[in-house]
Amino acid sequence: MKLLPLAVLGLSALAFAQTSPLVVVPVTTGGVGSGYYGFNTPPPAGQIFFDLNVLAPQLTLQAIATPILSPVGQIGQLEVWMTNPGITTHIGNELIAGNWTKVASGQIVGNGTSGSIANTLTRISCETAIGGGGLVLSPGSRGVALRYTGVNPLLCSAVAGQTFSNPEMSVSNGALQYTAWGATSAVTGAGNIWCWRGSLFYQPGVFPHACAVATNYGTGCNTVNGSFYQVFTNAGSAAAASAALQGRSLNLVNTGTGYIVLPGTATYIAPTVAATALTLADDGEAQVTLPVPFVYPGGVATDLWVHANGIVSVASNSAIVGPTIPTAQSLLSAPATAWFSWHQFNPAEAGSGQVKWELVGNLFCVTWDGVESYPATPNPSTMQFQFDVTTGDVKYVWQTIDALGNSGFLYWDDTAIGFSPGSASPNTGNINITTLSSLTLTVPEALPLQLDTSAKPLIGSTISLNTTRETGLGVGVNFVTTGNFPAPGIDLAVIGAPGCPALVDINTGVGNVISNLGLPGLSMSIPFTLPNNPIFAGLNVYSQSVWLDPTANAFGALTSNGIEMLLGNF
Repeated sequence: MKLLPLAVLGLSALAFAQTSPLVVVPVTTGGVGSGYYGFNTPPPAGQIFFDLNVLAPQLTLQAIATPILSPVGQIGQLEVWMTNPGITTHIGNELIAGNWTKVASGQIVGNGTSGSIANTLTRISCETAIGGGGLVLSPGSRGVALRYTGVNPLLCSAVAGQTFSNPEMSVSNGALQYTAWGATSAVTGAGNIWCWRGSLFYQPGVFPHACAVATNYGTGCNTVNGSFYQVFTNAGSAAAASAALQGRSLNLVNTGTGYIVLPGTATYIAPTVAATALTLADDGEAQVTLPVPFVYPGGVATDLWVHANGIVSVASNSAIVGPTIPTAQSLLSAPATAWFSWHQFNPAEAGSGQVKWELVGNLFCVTWDGVESYPATPNPSTMQFQFDVTTGDVKYVWQTIDALGNSGFLYWDDTAIGFSPGSASPNTGNINITTLSSLTLTVPEALPLQLDTSAKPLIGSTISLNTTRETGLGVGVNFVTTGNFPAPGIDLAVIGAPGCPALVDINTGVGNVISNLGLPGLSMSIPFTLPNNPIFAGLNVYSQSVWLDPTANAFGALTSNGIEMLLGNF
């Protein structure tokens, strides 16, 4: 069995200059751009079928780009199964496991579920490639089953009879299974089918193929965290959020340099007739001028922006919130300081309560007063943010939270609670509000020293090893080696740098000085020229940066994440 490598791709980002893709974009039941669906929870082993006819004498399949509806970073597997020799179609063979052979597989990683369909396209990474030989196919037709595990495939409801072809290959037909070799799923409407969407990358002939990939591993040190979150997602997310939040409160105590997050004792304050209703549109946002300035970690607000979907911020966050679903990644990348109880509320639904604000003593209260969620059935929620204009504390109070869900849209039942001081924030993982005792947040935040590559490590090319997030002006060293210490690495506490990991073996490589002082010949980017010799295909090379900072710890240095580079020609 060969492993088929793929990596992140958008339809317009033709990163594979060496390959010719066959692009499959079916006309769906509602026209191009509609007729797409997904499961709320990844299926156990969902399969999408099509027939592949190879028209060339031979070709080497190198990569498959396929949309998945999964959050950024969610990891799964994509397996490629083909019918056994002599079986030319998937039709009639979907329930017969013995008629199929797994011919390739690899890791697939979510790009997120917001934005256009093109933005959700991903491809299997090269990390799991063994031998890097690609998949050589001979002329003729065969059935193909793409099996997704751990991620949500995009379900494409399409009109029947579509074929996509070029001089080397063609793709046609389609079917769907929730569980491999189980019952196939039908599409409502005569003549409609479930079909696959994506791109097939290949080279004509038997092409020497070795996958090139750069993968980050481990993390740098001295992270300062000022954010927290808990995301309720997947099937039953509405019920889970209701069980965890309803009747509960949370207190963010302003320390001047951040918050201490504690289980709350605040009670719900019902809006009076004097409260101002914002009458927000679905996914709308309104700017509210505060009657009294509010001091928060990092600044003073004279206005607050209230988003219909359960977010209050010191400036507009509609660019990242809008109609998108609640995710940790979006919460942590919000451009403005914000407090979240993020959910797909719809105050514009007929019969819905409204979002209201009112100053009650020293508390500026923003209340979702019986605001509806999807679907358009009675399922209101009531919750409240209380901003103490005297102390700078913030209280979250969840009075009644809808447990029904059943929005009918992928992830629209999800909820994300939390706080972010704005801009890029470290991700320290979910809290559990039901067991939380105390959590200290510090603002401003600090992200660890970061090392990235400018491109994948193709043999014969020159790429850059780029170090960022350095602390102040100074110098450091970037190491390139053939030996590594797998994550989490070796803690350098023994030399006075606790929490800073050694992720590479500096005895098996070379070091290059990096600097942001503007010195001649030095920068934060190190050029790395890869030899133009196929013998190096499949070689692993590792890199890590060290930044000298006498204030960081007793040793006076910080370390970055590591990078593993698998050299290849694709």
